[in-house]
Formats: sequence, structure tokens, C-alpha cells
Amino acid sequence: MADSWDGPIAHVLRASTAGFSAGARVQQIGAPTFGAFVCAQPRGGDRETVYGLLYDIHIDDDPLVRQLVLADAVSEETIRDQRHHRIVPLEMSVLAIGYRDYHGVLRHMLPPRPPLSLDPVYVCTQDEVLELTSGFDFFRMVLGTAQVPGEQLLAAALLHASQIRPPGERETFLVEAGRHAARLLSSDLNRLDYLLNLIAPTPQRA
Repeated sequence: MADSWDGPIAHVLRASTAGFSAGARVQQIGAPTFGAFVCAQPRGGDRETVYGLLYDIHIDDDPLVRQLVLADAVSEETIRDQRHHRIVPLEMSVLAIGYRDYHGVLRHMLPPRPPLSLDPVYVCTQDEVLELTSGFDFFRMVLGTAQVPGEQLLAAALLHASQIRPPGERETFLVEAGRHAARLLSSDLNRLDYLLNLIAPTPQRA
């Protein structure tokens, strides 16, 4: 995870207790990735910090882009100008998996209220990800939410979380995660098998 990314990657556009959407400029596409742990920070101290998993990133077009894609050839200079000088909207969708109340307590449940429009959104620090994944209570929310690709999203999040752990702890973490998922998906072996294959270690090439 990106501790080095100091500022917000986006700002909240709209929100509900189930999650939120955030907007940014296309130049910021390098910061967030599918399955990343992010949080919406309140601007005041009287609201909750909402944590979530980023499950969709899409880039809207504008009239100039529509014209450019129909052109026979587009110069690199024009593309750079479009991406870096014009406002090209990028929108991210986030599934809420927990919140920290204003007493500092982290809870793996839906927040009592959503973040507000224009609240800043940050990539979680490594310490926050470790705390969020010290237990697996959020699995049920991810796997039980119809509008997200549950197995893909959970697998991406677990692989993110495993990579910030010491090398000797990564396999143990993924094995424990797989066991917890097995209890939740015991009645749907196809979903379970798919998830376990996604988080299985990649075979080393000779």
C-alpha cells in the first residue's frame, strides 16, 4: 500500500452507508487500484472515518475525447495535453467495510452515517491495512454484496494485505483467510474454489 502518497487521491461525490463514490482527475489513476483499502476522512472531528475497498474505476468521456477517438491519428502531445491539462473525470466506487468512530475504535460493520460530499479520500496506510485485516469480519460484507465482484474483490484485497506483511507471514495469512472463507462459502463450493484459486501462490518458474 502507498504510505508515500501523502495527499488525498479523490473527494467524495456521493455516498450511502453501504459505500461511496469519489471523483478525481485522471492523472491520479496511479494511486488507487482495484481492491485497494481506502478511507474517507471527515473534515471535522465529530464524524466517523469510513473504510472501504475500491471495486470500480471508470473514466468518463467529454466532447473533445469523442472527437479525438474518431481522428485518423492523434499526436502524443495532444494526448498529454488532454490528460494533464484538461479536467478528465475519473470516478471510483468504494464498498464500505468498517469505520473508526471519533473515540478511535475500529469497527468491522457499516458506518452509522455516510461520509459527506467533498470529504477527502486517502489510500490506507500499511498500519491501517494491518489493523483492518487483523480479523476477517468484513468477508461477509464483500461476498454478500450483489453489486460488486465479490470473489475478485476479496482476493485482490487479501493479496494487497499479504504483501505488506513480512515474507514469512504471507502464506499463513492467506491460508487463514482461505479457511475463514471456506466457512462462509461452505454451501457454494464453486465460489469457494474460485476464490481459493485466486489467492493461491503463483507457481515459481524454473
